[in-house]
Amino acid sequence: MRVHHLNCGTCCPAGGRLFDGTSDGPLGHLVCHCLLIESDTGLILIDTGFGTRDIDHPHRRLSEFFLKLNNIQLRPEETAIAQLRAFGFSPSDVRHIVVTHLDFDHAGGIEDFPNATVHLTAREKEVADGRRGGAFVGTRRYRPAQWNDVSDWRL
Repeated sequence: MRVHHLNCGTCCPAGGRLFDGTSDGPLGHLVCHCLLIESDTGLILIDTGFGTRDIDHPHRRLSEFFLKLNNIQLRPEETAIAQLRAFGFSPSDVRHIVVTHLDFDHAGGIEDFPNATVHLTAREKEVADGRRGGAFVGTRRYRPAQWNDVSDWRL
């Protein structure tokens, strides 16, 4: 088994060190950390970061509030799909995606892997589908457009 650490999205919020603990400038540098695991049964992704559809249509798929607050840098080369292709893999090689939670910066690339089974806790799916978690935050952190084409959930 091999594990690859991926940055599947970069956010540069104002506040520097207050956000990331290390930046000396006015902007922080936060990454959407994902894992790509090579296993005997195929590839496994732990979270997906931002996906190609997020990059193509950010104002439809992501909250304007979080786009501005986080100063999200949507770079095609940072998508999980681009990085696994750079390793020589195909999107169809991804058999499983384990999503820690459905926040926009963890789940945006799910639909880039339509053949994968998506694993998630039942409670997280229930909360995300209801877009709960506070009226303001719940409607902005969960972006159902990022996962509404998923057909194979394992809760």
